[in-house]
Amino acid sequence: MSRAKTIAHQWLTTDEAMGAVEVPIPRQVTAALRGSTAVTKAAGSGRAAAAPAMQFRQFIPRPVPVRPAHAPPAVEQSTIAAPSKAASAAPGPEAALPPVPAGSIGDEPQLTRAEKIQRLAALAAEADKDLASHLSDVATRVVFGEGDPGARLMFIGEGPGLEEDRTGRPFVGRAGQLLDKMIVAMGFTREKVYIGNICKLRAASWDDLAKRLKDRPPTTAEAALGLPWLHQQIAIIQPRVIVTLGLPAIRYLVGVTENMGALRGHWHEYRGIAVMPTYHPAYLLRAYSPENRGKVWSDLQAVVRRLKEMDKDGSGAAG
Repeated sequence: MSRAKTIAHQWLTTDEAMGAVEVPIPRQVTAALRGSTAVTKAAGSGRAAAAPAMQFRQFIPRPVPVRPAHAPPAVEQSTIAAPSKAASAAPGPEAALPPVPAGSIGDEPQLTRAEKIQRLAALAAEADKDLASHLSDVATRVVFGEGDPGARLMFIGEGPGLEEDRTGRPFVGRAGQLLDKMIVAMGFTREKVYIGNICKLRAASWDDLAKRLKDRPPTTAEAALGLPWLHQQIAIIQPRVIVTLGLPAIRYLVGVTENMGALRGHWHEYRGIAVMPTYHPAYLLRAYSPENRGKVWSDLQAVVRRLKEMDKDGSGAAG
């Protein structure tokens, strides 16, 4: 049995695959999937800067050094002080979402791989600069996205969490580890897909009871801030299939209003791109059950079948 099939079998048949204890992927496979992340300390500052060894790191925005030298440790403790109300308050939900760009994705310029890399790098730098005024104690840096600029398959979540905000990379926490396994089970590796989010900034609010910041779904205003960048990312990458992770991602991208149970397992469309919504990995970790796991695997199998069909009719070539 191949390594990918073995991992897929584990993912389907063992409770640990989506429970509190995860089935480990061998270290060498993990390194190949995720890229090694070396953490170095800035001399005299006491701050750590993430340095992901990814092939396309040039279009991951530079971390914005706004966290003080006495930043809280990796796990938020109940003893940390509450951020200012301005920092932790969610923007009002009344903002209108930017419209989906007109026309099909096929109407966009057909770019070479080198051109895609260059344009994504420029777009990331522009987003980093434009969104700097929105940084706070909650969102300390822009999390743009990463992966293959010519990817046939793109994953879109709702927004970065604590670990993503600290590293500047999408899906690197426990949910990201599970997403990596889902990607491998589909026959891909992380470096061969593109991973992004609706929002480029962390959305979290202070929980007085827990005495810590808690991640939350983005408001319409927060989605409106991130969507223009995502629309441009998709226009550059031009994936053949998009998998949205969680309800906010499919709602804000496509504009549907149904609940997740009604949306998942059915194909939707974004500018002519096939879109399959499925449950967010974080939801699976919270609400693990063989039934939920089976639903997600069914969704992912449908995506693999669609890509194979595109390969047969010649519409699935990567850029």
